[in-house]
Amino acid sequence: MFHHVTTTEILPVWSSVITKVYNKMKLKRNPSTEDSIKKKQKLNTEDSIDYTKSLTSEDAETIESGFEELDNADNPQAIKKKVPKTDKQNKSPKKSKEKTYIKNDDKPTEKPNWKEFKKEKQELRLKRKTQKCPFYEAVVKAKKIWEHVRRDDCPKEKKETLLKDLFKYSKPHLQTMVYSHDTARIVQWMLKLGTPELRSQVINELIKHVPKMILSKYACLCVKNMLKRGDAEQRKIIINSLKGKVYTYTLHTNSAKIMDLIYTTYATPDQQNAMMHELYGASSILCDSPNVLSFTDVLKNSPNTKDIILAKTKDHIRKFVLKQKTSMQTTLVHNLIYEYVLYKNGQECDELFTSLKEFPIELFYTSKSGCHLAMYIIWSANSKEKKSILKQIKTTAATLDLATSEYGYLILLTLFDSVDDTVLVKKVKTDISENFKIIFMKLIEFFSIATNEHGRKVILSLVAWRDSSYFHPRDIDLMKKGESLKDCKKDDNVRVKELLDAISEGFLQHIQNYPKFWLSSGTMAMVLLGILKSCNGAKLKEAMTSVANFLIDPKSKVKDKIGKVPVYEHSGIHLVLRKIIGHDKILAENNEATFSEILSSVITTDTLKSWVKCNRACYLLVLMIESEVELAVKNIKSLFSTTMMNLLKEQKFAGAKVLVTKLNSLTTNK
Repeated sequence: MFHHVTTTEILPVWSSVITKVYNKMKLKRNPSTEDSIKKKQKLNTEDSIDYTKSLTSEDAETIESGFEELDNADNPQAIKKKVPKTDKQNKSPKKSKEKTYIKNDDKPTEKPNWKEFKKEKQELRLKRKTQKCPFYEAVVKAKKIWEHVRRDDCPKEKKETLLKDLFKYSKPHLQTMVYSHDTARIVQWMLKLGTPELRSQVINELIKHVPKMILSKYACLCVKNMLKRGDAEQRKIIINSLKGKVYTYTLHTNSAKIMDLIYTTYATPDQQNAMMHELYGASSILCDSPNVLSFTDVLKNSPNTKDIILAKTKDHIRKFVLKQKTSMQTTLVHNLIYEYVLYKNGQECDELFTSLKEFPIELFYTSKSGCHLAMYIIWSANSKEKKSILKQIKTTAATLDLATSEYGYLILLTLFDSVDDTVLVKKVKTDISENFKIIFMKLIEFFSIATNEHGRKVILSLVAWRDSSYFHPRDIDLMKKGESLKDCKKDDNVRVKELLDAISEGFLQHIQNYPKFWLSSGTMAMVLLGILKSCNGAKLKEAMTSVANFLIDPKSKVKDKIGKVPVYEHSGIHLVLRKIIGHDKILAENNEATFSEILSSVITTDTLKSWVKCNRACYLLVLMIESEVELAVKNIKSLFSTTMMNLLKEQKFAGAKVLVTKLNSLTTNK
């Protein structure tokens, strides 16, 4: 019989102890309530007395058993037979270091063996892979061989042997391996490192599956390697296998770049025509005629189906425009849209231009036709849209890429030709000319702009607008195409002057700081000529002085055909210096500082001794005399004493003889 204890029989002084025991029992039955019980147990312990010291173990056991019966009394069905405790249970068990886990049935379990658990998981994963891939074992062997093959320290003879073994294990499953990331890498390495015979075998195994492979994320990379490593006959088979599906593949995300690579790199002119005919939607009509080279030719040769071809082409363009991240970056699509715009002569293309204006301008400068298309977009844009294009170029830092790309510089030239400065700097600080100034002041800090063949054209377009001395007539005619399309209110000459004023000071400052850079070669000196002839202001004299001081420095030498020579003896730089001195007549008429008077004023007696011994240096002195700049002529005449004249007459080259004649004429005229 159990002793029933009620709360009325317990003394009040035991209340705190009973509460603790009761809470502890409740916690064992429901561990999730631990936090809530702890919150409720905030007792005022300042004046409380600890009665647990006087509580015996029998009393605590009695209290605990009494509360168990009280709880079971509320739920009669929960009453179970009391099992008497054994001696083993009465003994307090030793504390185990391992944690116990409580299941839903309130029975503690031991910690699982994680090593066995992980091993079971690995076995299960391996089993699933084996079921999913029937040739899993062959792939594992191939990977092990591949790990040795791709190491740099693997000997060449051993590598060839391993590649043969690798192909042996992979051959039956190549057409499936190309679709997985890891196994596709194995195929690519076989094409990269294998012998010509091995590459040919791999390509022949896969060549029938190219139309399916080109749509896969990883297999298309194998197609790219097949085109690169294969011979001409294999490339022809690959390209012909894609016939009739050029439009579909160009529209697909994975295959678009491969199709563009085929068109720009590997396809013959006839194959390129056939690919474009499919994009026109006219391949069946034309029957692959080799004489048809453009969209205009297509429409001329098929007047009866002209409307059908135009409708199909327009529908294809509309779908390509929707695929901005893939198709719109390919030369194929650029050619298609540009030829369509050329046929329309930019008319009735407002809807198309509106869609294209939303795209970043960087999408178009990857190809020639794309840059020409971007020019039409700029010509058709209003002033607000042009400002937006300028802002986007500035924020994306694309100016450097545009200026140095093969055709991208044309986009910048078009912006210079078509953007209006409606309000000058005094009224509007965010004027477009100010935007140009911000962009190109940063460019001056980059030497790569001026040293790049196309970057130099960007600089020259600002200082020598449409000057045939610097630009090919083809480029000038191309820029004139937009005269009838662009919406410009300001005269071209006014716009050019405003742009020149915006960047003039920065260019002259750069010449003053780095004269060696601008006189490092003949091509760089041509850009220097354009800047000095066009720019003006207080900085012009300082820039000329810096160039003159660099010329007379005996340490200043540049590479020429015969080796390192003084700057003034370099053939290309000498030609530019002649033209700079020849421009002094115009400067003198405008009462501005001339290069002749600056150079003649810095030449010393020691410098003149070395100059009279050089043929081209003597010609520079002759040109300064012929410039008729009074101060320059006076300075040169004062330098030639009797001793210097005797040294000059000893020289036998043509330049010295001409200089003696000029100096004698000066004495006679006096």
